[in-house]
Amino acid sequence: MEPIFFRPTYKNVIWGGTNIAKIFKRKVEGDDIGESWELSAHPNGLSQIENESFGNISLLELFNDKSRRKEIFGTNCEKLEKFPILAKFIDANDKLSIQVHPDDEYARKNENDSGKNEVWYVMDCKDGAKIIYGFKDDITKGNLTKAVENIENNVRFVEVHKGDFISIPAGTIHAILDGIVICEVQQSCDVTYRVYDWNRVGKDGKPRETHVQKALDVINLENRQEIHNYNDITSNTKLYRSNIFNIDIVINNEREEHISKEDSFYAYIVLEGDGTIQTSNYEKSISKGSTFLIPATLGKYIITGNLKMMKIWV
Repeated sequence: MEPIFFRPTYKNVIWGGTNIAKIFKRKVEGDDIGESWELSAHPNGLSQIENESFGNISLLELFNDKSRRKEIFGTNCEKLEKFPILAKFIDANDKLSIQVHPDDEYARKNENDSGKNEVWYVMDCKDGAKIIYGFKDDITKGNLTKAVENIENNVRFVEVHKGDFISIPAGTIHAILDGIVICEVQQSCDVTYRVYDWNRVGKDGKPRETHVQKALDVINLENRQEIHNYNDITSNTKLYRSNIFNIDIVINNEREEHISKEDSFYAYIVLEGDGTIQTSNYEKSISKGSTFLIPATLGKYIITGNLKMMKIWV
């Protein structure tokens, strides 16, 4: 048993850029890389396991191996239909569409999928960078359809900063605008209802598809969370709790011993710093952007270096 590392899947999109290569010091071809799926068992972007001891298999194949699920993913995952989370980096070189995601009930009925609750941690952004987050206060169910017809004037533009953490519950209208690099953790779902795409066209020269009626079905005007900044924290901090996944920020000082927990795996994403992850018979360097999974029955592991990390479990 050892920490599990993955090869990311990169997504070329019209709003992508080159920051994923620059910030995480990766050799990635193309100047339109918008997403790097770091931890994914979703068929639209599978994470392949790097560790030779596991063979050339994907995270999906490993999770579907029920003989190993309990020891690797923990007792909380034994009865799950699918691996519950998807972690990615997003480089918004240009603004993304204004969009919304369905909740579990609507997605199961209409998409044969789970819903999509997600959270964002701003890893980097330009001065004055903004997101779209919810509608203005005077928008109600009664005037929602009309508001969507003129959506640019009816949504809230919110300035963000490096270290901001934002929860995006299903049903929340939102968009990442240009000049922002985000670490996103979400339910393992790839259903997005585009409401407005700034009148631009895709690579095929045609306007990108929108899904206005489905968006109107799922928009929840009550969804609006506070944005908190965690750029300068110096100790472990509770970040997010839900019945789907949980997140803490972990500050690792020089050398810290950790113990796995049999009810869940731990997934780590390095937000800042360099170091190593070690067990009795395994050692690997980690740095900003490294993503790895600690099996539930691994036992003791040691992380060295001064690092800020996102720690995720179910």
